[in-house]
Amino acid sequence: MDQKIARDVTSRRIRYALDEAGATGFRYCTLGKPLFDEWGGVTEGVTFADLAAFLFFSDTGSPIPARADGATSLIGSFNGRAIHLLWSPDSVGVASPAAGNMLTPERLAGLPKPSPGFAGPVTIYAEGSTVSAERLAVAGASFRQIPYQVAGA
Repeated sequence: MDQKIARDVTSRRIRYALDEAGATGFRYCTLGKPLFDEWGGVTEGVTFADLAAFLFFSDTGSPIPARADGATSLIGSFNGRAIHLLWSPDSVGVASPAAGNMLTPERLAGLPKPSPGFAGPVTIYAEGSTVSAERLAVAGASFRQIPYQVAGA
């Protein structure tokens, strides 16, 4: 769509309709580049914070509680469930324990908890996993592979 039409014509029409309805709250925004490319892979240049916010929202339907900076794999918790992201923008598409984007038994055991004594279910997003389904079940965890098991990708 022509930027000028969206900014000058369409936004003016929406503001007029809102004024007529007695409503407020319209804001014109410009979208950034997509998180996923046309083949479903993570687009080059996507940040940890952007992917974490998308995954948290697509998984829970709720906004991420705080901006994730990648200092920890725990990106948030919602309704008693913890959500982790094992991913690095420097190693997109290469699942490797050294890259930090693969779930291993050791990594599973060391995942940070949202609070002391937390015993709820855990969802882990990563590019690969070497943890068996049985071991995940015992840990109360589920694994979702990036990008293949990401809703909306």
